[in-house]
Amino acid sequence: MNFLDERWTEIPQGLDRANLYPYEAPSKNFIIDKGKIQKLPNEFKFDKRIPILAIGSNRSPSQLLRKFGKFEIIPVTNIIVNNFDVTYASLISYYGAVPATLWPVKGSKLQLSIIWLNDSQLKVMHETEAVGKAYEFVKFDNEVINFKSSFIIKGNIFGYVSKSGALNFGSKVFEVRALSAIKAKKRMLKSINQQKALKFLSSKILNICSKKNIFDFRNKVISDKNYRFETIKKLNKIGIQPAVTPWKTVRNIKTKSIKFY
Repeated sequence: MNFLDERWTEIPQGLDRANLYPYEAPSKNFIIDKGKIQKLPNEFKFDKRIPILAIGSNRSPSQLLRKFGKFEIIPVTNIIVNNFDVTYASLISYYGAVPATLWPVKGSKLQLSIIWLNDSQLKVMHETEAVGKAYEFVKFDNEVINFKSSFIIKGNIFGYVSKSGALNFGSKVFEVRALSAIKAKKRMLKSINQQKALKFLSSKILNICSKKNIFDFRNKVISDKNYRFETIKKLNKIGIQPAVTPWKTVRNIKTKSIKFY
């Protein structure tokens, strides 16, 4: 794998930031070392780093560079997670994407990533995930989560799940949709791409389906903070939660920013 390929470090701008979500991620273990993507050394020490399950854009080097800049060292390792899928959240971001959340699905098998953060990096991540407002920071039960990791994980795995749950694509019954950009060896849910998810969300909120109106809807979400917050309130009311949540919310985390959602 060529880690020098610019696709790993090119940060999407404008509407591409929404259209290309959740962005490309290497299939191999890697490390971001002061802005450069390199193969993760076998002897790397993970001491005092916290394993965070990355389910969406946080798997991507370009997103990590956007969040942390070019002066941090962040290792990222592969993990196979069973009995989960990555679905669209009942949420829209400030840049116009329908983001991801985790959903328990018996039989599914996903290739995701673990990002290993130190304490200061974790605080930054909490801000970018708007913990307590858009996402909850959770701890997975080691006796419940079924995974295979290329590196030994000591202690618990942590992650982020949408506070408002998953976007309901059903009419008479609850239905969720997986992100087609996230690869699964065994997928039990129907999957769609970002454009189809946005089209559904805009029709759900505004009852519109034309390309122009969807384009206008997303531009207004991006440009008008109050309109975006009103849209998020509507999405909060129609989001659905899984019947069983094999994680526990970590309480008492305070964040200052909500600009990311």
